[in-house]
Amino acid sequence: MLKHWRVLARSFATASEEAAPKVDVSYLRPRHRIIAAGGMPPIQFDSERERTSRRERFGKYGLASGVPVEELFPTAEEIEEEQALGLYREFNDVKKEYMELQQKKKAAEEARLTELEKNLKKYPAALAKYEASLVKQEREKDDKELALEKRIREIQEYFGYWMDPKDPRFEVMLQQKEAEEKKAAKMAKREEIQKKRYAENVQG
Repeated sequence: MLKHWRVLARSFATASEEAAPKVDVSYLRPRHRIIAAGGMPPIQFDSERERTSRRERFGKYGLASGVPVEELFPTAEEIEEEQALGLYREFNDVKKEYMELQQKKKAAEEARLTELEKNLKKYPAALAKYEASLVKQEREKDDKELALEKRIREIQEYFGYWMDPKDPRFEVMLQQKEAEEKKAAKMAKREEIQKKRYAENVQG
């Protein structure tokens, strides 16, 4: 008896499920449900009636799309426009241009290598010349530094106290010392001239 009631309850539940309306829980629009199921949706929008979209539709669904095959090919006007713009070119023309470009690149590379070999041959002499110039610059620098140090010592000894060469007063002292040296040189020259004249008068 209990078994009979269980079978009856199961039958009632199955009948209730079949009688209940099925609810779409995906919340997709009908168009999207068709696409999700692998079907071909109907044309709804104006953009789908354009030639580009119709070509895409044919590419996706084939003859079943209802798109005439002649719409897939470009018109004579479109071909002329593409040729004028140069969007598409003949394979032989492209191949020829590519080969010419490769030859130019090869020639440029060979010229670069030739120039490099020439420079490598000149490198030892150029390096020796450069090193000699560095030695000369260093020697001249040393001479200038020694002369400057000597000048600084002379000024410091002349004025009797040490002063930093970077001190602004040092430049004033340097100018004063140079002016006095010029004056002393001028006086010595004048004295030399006077001695020379005196000697000439005595001999005369």
